Amino acid sequence: MRNHRLWTWLSLVMVIATAACSGLRAAGAADLAPTDGDGAPRLRTLVLMLDGVPYTVVDSLWRAGHFADFRPPSKVISTFPALTEVAFGSIWHERPQGYEDRYFDTEENRIEGGLLEHLFKPAEHGNFRRHVDIGPGGVSATLAYVFPTPIARRELDRLRDRLLEEAPRDTAVVAYLMATDAIAHRSGREELVRYLLAVERFLEELRSRYGPGLEIVLFSDHGNELIPTKRAPLEEALEAAGFDLVSEIEDENDVVVPRFGLVGSAFFYAAPSAESRLAEALAGAEGVELVFFDDSTGRVHVWGREGRAVVDASSDGLRYRYQPIEGDPLGLADAAASLRRRGLMDADGFAPDSAWLQATAETPYIDSLRRIVVGLRSAVRNPANVVVSFAPGYHFGSRAADVLVDVTGTHGSLRTESALAFFMSTHTAAPTLLRSEALLKHLPGRPAELVRAP
Repeated sequence: MRNHRLWTWLSLVMVIATAACSGLRAAGAADLAPTDGDGAPRLRTLVLMLDGVPYTVVDSLWRAGHFADFRPPSKVISTFPALTEVAFGSIWHERPQGYEDRYFDTEENRIEGGLLEHLFKPAEHGNFRRHVDIGPGGVSATLAYVFPTPIARRELDRLRDRLLEEAPRDTAVVAYLMATDAIAHRSGREELVRYLLAVERFLEELRSRYGPGLEIVLFSDHGNELIPTKRAPLEEALEAAGFDLVSEIEDENDVVVPRFGLVGSAFFYAAPSAESRLAEALAGAEGVELVFFDDSTGRVHVWGREGRAVVDASSDGLRYRYQPIEGDPLGLADAAASLRRRGLMDADGFAPDSAWLQATAETPYIDSLRRIVVGLRSAVRNPANVVVSFAPGYHFGSRAADVLVDVTGTHGSLRTESALAFFMSTHTAAPTLLRSEALLKHLPGRPAELVRAP
């Protein structure tokens, strides 16, 4: 049965690939067309969103002399989980239905979205996309993870062609390249650098055509750990603990696990009374680094290889407390001691959000307390009961994708490498470190040009 499904899926992919990849030309093969009309192009601002490009990669290129027209790149702290729907949603202040395109609707008690909607309804399954003028088509977006390099070239060609169409009409254009994430997942750092250099050449052509007054802003949504990964055997761990993997929740043994991309986090829906037992089963599984769940008293539990702790947030979200119960799963003992010595922690153990941000900036889990609490409570409209963050070298997701592709890097975990995105502009200098939800105010142009009304 599994082989039949796989061959059906492969046949679909190959049929679509033939249509999508025909007529590809290498990026940069065609010069930008001359200006139309009176020769006065109106394009003044290009905002280019790059999916899944880590800060470290862009920073190393900038320090080597590339992207010379841009100000130094800033570190952007992504969400937890560090996934596209959640991260770009945070940047554009749009809360998605779920953590990925395939998600569990808690009110309807069923799984929604998935591959077919990703293919044929790309504008409907992600709220941040309504802010995008030029983006990948649904077919290209799906095939990018099967054929990353040719689809990436096609995507850049499409951006060039569409931008020439838009430029005479719009003073500000928001564009989105998704293939950068596919390259990071499938082809690794070297190929990602090669593609970013092609993007650089394209942007140099644009500024040559439109002049130095053209403001270009680049930013990404999350990072990537850029190491090969393998599947974490979570299904086996859950079945061994007596849980049933199902598509709807009917009793305490039922668990729903939406599976879509091959990423560094996973999301589990179950009856509230089963949460601690579910977390226990997951915490002992191969590849699991951290497990999170919210209890009935409003406390977030953190279980990991290095122990267990509880995270509390003030009602206004401006103060956090980290209380190790056993060991130190987030490695924050030194950070907490520093806050206490400097008088930034009160008698109850709470410290300001801004203080925790600075204290965790160089830890393995940057801005961890706030990202955990937001990720479990408000990052999506249908939050999971239990969330897992994987150790480096592991992923989870679609079994079909696991059979079809090898993974050279992924993202989604709580780790800093997964979380650090970037921002840089030809005109605007942003703070050296900012959270994703603060990025919008650093975008140029009038709000009406860049932020679409619902």
